[in-house]
Amino acid sequence: MIRRATYLLAALFLAAIGVLGTSTAALAHATLVSTSPPDGSIVAKAPASVSATFDESVGVSAGSLRVYAPNGQRADNGDTTHGQLSQQITVGLLPGLGRGTYTVGWHVISADSHPVQGAFTFSVGAASSSVVTAASLRPPASKLVGIGFGAVRWLGYLSFALLIGAVAFVIGCWPAGANRPGVLRLAMGAWGGLAAATLAAILLQGVYGAGQGIGHVFWPDVLHATLDSGYGRALGIRLLLVVAALIAFSVMLSSLPTAGRRARSAAAVTWAALTIGLASTWAIADHAGTGIQVPLAVPSDIIHLTAMAIWMGGLVTLVTVVLRRPGSPAEAGKAGRRRYQGATAEAARAVSRFSPIALGCVAAIVATGTYQAWRNVGSWGALFQTPYGRLLLVKIAAVCTLVALGNLARRRVQRLRAPVAAIVAAQASPVREAAPASLATVKAGGRGRAGHGPRPRRADVPDGPGDADEGAQLSADEAAVTLTRLRWSVSIEVAIVIAVLAVTAALVNTPTARETYSPPETASAAFNTGGPQGTGTVSVLVTPDRLGPNQFRVSVTNGEGQPYRPQQVDAVLALPQRNLGPLPVKLTTQGPGTYLSAPAIVTITGQWQLRITIRSDAFDETTVTIAVSVR
Repeated sequence: MIRRATYLLAALFLAAIGVLGTSTAALAHATLVSTSPPDGSIVAKAPASVSATFDESVGVSAGSLRVYAPNGQRADNGDTTHGQLSQQITVGLLPGLGRGTYTVGWHVISADSHPVQGAFTFSVGAASSSVVTAASLRPPASKLVGIGFGAVRWLGYLSFALLIGAVAFVIGCWPAGANRPGVLRLAMGAWGGLAAATLAAILLQGVYGAGQGIGHVFWPDVLHATLDSGYGRALGIRLLLVVAALIAFSVMLSSLPTAGRRARSAAAVTWAALTIGLASTWAIADHAGTGIQVPLAVPSDIIHLTAMAIWMGGLVTLVTVVLRRPGSPAEAGKAGRRRYQGATAEAARAVSRFSPIALGCVAAIVATGTYQAWRNVGSWGALFQTPYGRLLLVKIAAVCTLVALGNLARRRVQRLRAPVAAIVAAQASPVREAAPASLATVKAGGRGRAGHGPRPRRADVPDGPGDADEGAQLSADEAAVTLTRLRWSVSIEVAIVIAVLAVTAALVNTPTARETYSPPETASAAFNTGGPQGTGTVSVLVTPDRLGPNQFRVSVTNGEGQPYRPQQVDAVLALPQRNLGPLPVKLTTQGPGTYLSAPAIVTITGQWQLRITIRSDAFDETTVTIAVSVR
């Protein structure tokens, strides 16, 4: 039965990898390449439609392109579709559009399931002012959907780890316990959580990506957009593999206790294939499937997820099933003591087998995690100055704590070896009868060896049946104390790992630091007002130098490089290519020669100009223009 299941699951695994492998690896989050009409252009008459082309295939919803007239009214028909290519989206315009500047807001789903957005403009007849703002381009996303989608991702990771790790634990460390009720309950609960999380992700991805409310979850066009995307196909394959996993572990758990070595090897290969297949659905559809070095990043992420699952699932199995202490032997007879000693030895052997596996998993997690951190962060500035980087620091601190607790657990496992050996020896050896022992003593004339007196007793080697029971009981008590301490430390490990999985889910929901981090823009220029002591240098620091709120820090120094406080400093912001501005920038004095602006909202990328007017006295002033590139 296991062999047939192996063949079936291997075929399903290869098919899943084949389908996933057909997805083209994206180079980054979707980036706008071109638009029609061109960004910032002036056309003689209104076009029939507007389109945007990206550098990768994108997911599209009905509101992926929104066109706004100069007065803020919608100018499109609300039916966004793919164009001639999967990288292009287009929307029709309403007839009879007037002159002026039209703003187009776009919102698409990137290859790694993250929504990305932006805007561009074009003018009909001539450029004009517009009342369109960043807030009107895209209404705020539903917080309930965002929280729910993050919780679903966390549940998926947690259930995957519990299911994979629990079954792997009984295959590799505890075959005799495969039919224990606790193991079955753990596996079934984890499987149910994984199935529910996968179905919920399919439902929520559409509204999450489109920025819609929870009421649109079951809308046909939203579901179609999800299932037609690369992420939706990955979720569909994951759902098939989840069903296959139910069949696999049901067969394995019922047959493992009596299975031979070949059958156990087949079960291990089958479960490994399922594990890799499930992990691949995350690796290819999330951050590892986009960005740099995708052929290396995807296998690394698969190893990372697999090691995490085996480690965490094994820890949870230890805490909930293996290390559960049986009733005290003091309340039972000799048979109860035997069962107590047997349970203690069985748990200790399982822990000893799992210890090197856990060490290997930790090494794999650290190695692959270090690579993924470098790949997704890229610089120290991005590590400390982006949401992704700060979340990653939290995860690193938690993993370091886990490594310390794991080292403590390994020491306690080493302490188990001596008492467990004594328990196993006591169980394996038949209880010696008193008569043969007495007869041997009589033949020796009541002496030890060759008349050298009574043979001294070793405290750790039982001589008679009572001593054997007492020695085994002492060893069992010693092992029980160590196992109790181990149970507490492993429980703490499990709690931290669950928190780590929550941080991992948040990281997957957050754009990587490498693509979001932009070093602050710095620029400087000399000035000369023409008046006495009216020369020096003005420097500008722009943070974060991206679309959205930006802050300008202006520093003015004299000819000797010392802070210089002019009589007055004013600033305006303009984008000459789009006939935008000048927009006033309010500066507040922060110290001698240092000024800080209020956040200025930048809604269009391009080469902006910060025009700073410096007045040294009542009659002398000059205006310095500093170029600021907003990405």
